[in-house]
Amino acid sequence: MLLLGTAGQAPAQEAQQGSAVDPRVEEILRQTSELLAKSPSFAFKAEEIIDEVLDSGFKAELSHTRTIAMRRPGGVVTNVEGDTAHRSAWFDGKTVTVLDRQHNRYAVVDTPDEIDEMLDYVADAFDIVFPLADVLHSDVYGSLTEGAEYTGYLGIHQVDNVPCHHLAFANAWLEWQIWIAAENEPLPRRLVITYMDEPGEPKYTARFLSWNLSPKLDDELFVFEAPEGAHKMEARNLLQGADSSQEKRP
Repeated sequence: MLLLGTAGQAPAQEAQQGSAVDPRVEEILRQTSELLAKSPSFAFKAEEIIDEVLDSGFKAELSHTRTIAMRRPGGVVTNVEGDTAHRSAWFDGKTVTVLDRQHNRYAVVDTPDEIDEMLDYVADAFDIVFPLADVLHSDVYGSLTEGAEYTGYLGIHQVDNVPCHHLAFANAWLEWQIWIAAENEPLPRRLVITYMDEPGEPKYTARFLSWNLSPKLDDELFVFEAPEGAHKMEARNLLQGADSSQEKRP
């Protein structure tokens, strides 16, 4: 599902060209994929940094904090607060509801009943990729390697003083990197996406601040209750103005 978006060059000399994935990259990423796939629920908090390219060509950095909780097969709740977004979303196994907290308006979309199918439906119907959708997918490995023409293992690098496997990917228009903890549980610690075919080559960065693989998630957490005075909108009208922290498709 990953945000296919330029780059004709491999991200490092060790990168492997073609459809085959570097064996070291495959081994590490499959461990992460299996860990998250077997987790019936999990929650995490991430700091997002988004480049906004101004008309002058200057790149301004905007930031958000996002929290996501997920319970298989059909429960997701997310909240984002920051420079340009004050939004929450709920998936209850039947519908996705998006609430624009800043303007107190919301929209409801009927969707398939499982997370993978919901993510694909929202992406196809509204041209929106659910933020950090790749780690919510039941096949994280397939989601993160889809479309990769180059893969590379860049070594052990630090993220917040945690040693991590640094993996790199690229295709003809996009580069993406992920850092996965090399000790204890192989959880993502950082994700960077560079949109090489867009003016100024903006980046999206997510730094995972915390993970919980056994959270207590009550049923009520995934149920939307409209705030007092909230205005219901047509889904397309609201979603077309979705927050700038979303991962983008070409």
